[in-house]
Amino acid sequence: MKAAFFKAAVGLVALPEKPAEKVQFLRWAAEGHILGQVAAAYSGEATGKLSDILENARIRSAYDQRMLMFEAERIARALKGSGIEPVLLKGAAYVAADLSAGRGRRVSDIDILVEAGQLAETEALLREAGWHGDAATAGDYDQQYYRRWMHELPPMRHGKRRTLIDVHHRLLPLTARLQPRHDLMVAHAIPLENKGLRVFDACDRFIHSAIHIFADGAFETVARSFIELYHLFGDLSVQDQQRLVVRAVEVNAIKPVAGALWAVSHYFGCAKAHAILRSMGVRRVNGALRFFLRTLVRGGPFTPLAKLALYIRSHYMRMPLSMLIKHLLSKAFRRG
Repeated sequence: MKAAFFKAAVGLVALPEKPAEKVQFLRWAAEGHILGQVAAAYSGEATGKLSDILENARIRSAYDQRMLMFEAERIARALKGSGIEPVLLKGAAYVAADLSAGRGRRVSDIDILVEAGQLAETEALLREAGWHGDAATAGDYDQQYYRRWMHELPPMRHGKRRTLIDVHHRLLPLTARLQPRHDLMVAHAIPLENKGLRVFDACDRFIHSAIHIFADGAFETVARSFIELYHLFGDLSVQDQQRLVVRAVEVNAIKPVAGALWAVSHYFGCAKAHAILRSMGVRRVNGALRFFLRTLVRGGPFTPLAKLALYIRSHYMRMPLSMLIKHLLSKAFRRG
């Protein structure tokens, strides 16, 4: 993987011209699930076989997004009259609000956030509308673990359409080392016109993405994650950029926001993100984390080591070591 591919993926530089580099770029984009976003950035500019590949990616992402909007409307219909107006999270929010981060994005499930006191009613109403516990987490251990420790209910899958919903009541697990103030973010959520749904405001969308990526360890598809941050930062107004650090402090998310600003600055050459990061006054991004991320992006013989280190870090961020060992042993025993 080449760092320059990030800029090409969002249209900051031209796509590679040499056949070998072009193949490498397309393989990187396909593995990172961002071909649809590349297609959106180069609408009508590609020719030949590349045009066919990108058109196919446009068709697939358009299908995903039609599915998502249909399911979002069904969720709103299921909750209508209850007074519950969930906040759409991540890809669902980007697509529903027609944001640049949603254009060409592949989506497979819908994440919503409701207040903890609304969980039981939300689950009951969704069950009435056809969503039930997914078979993958139907066992007693998983059910108890999710409901006691996690930031969401066990995933719910529709009986006929097979679509998946994750119902959140927090942004990170109860056991996570970082506990952001999701209540303050929900208080500023913006209603979507005539939909019975809400999304975070622009500043909080960037902060939430930073939390998900840098505090929850979402580095399985690092290209997708960093491109998401690039687009969300680009959606910030001058006023949003000026209040970003203050807001990150308010909601207890300063470290993941620093990581997100580093990614946008380092991989996309964004001077504004770099200036905000410098304004924080101290080095906020852990040196080891930056090293392993650069190693992962660069590729080569040390990639497996970087992946392992980031995997261990993600679990370390989510729960205490003693609990993690117990959890992994329980899962291994049950698989055996």
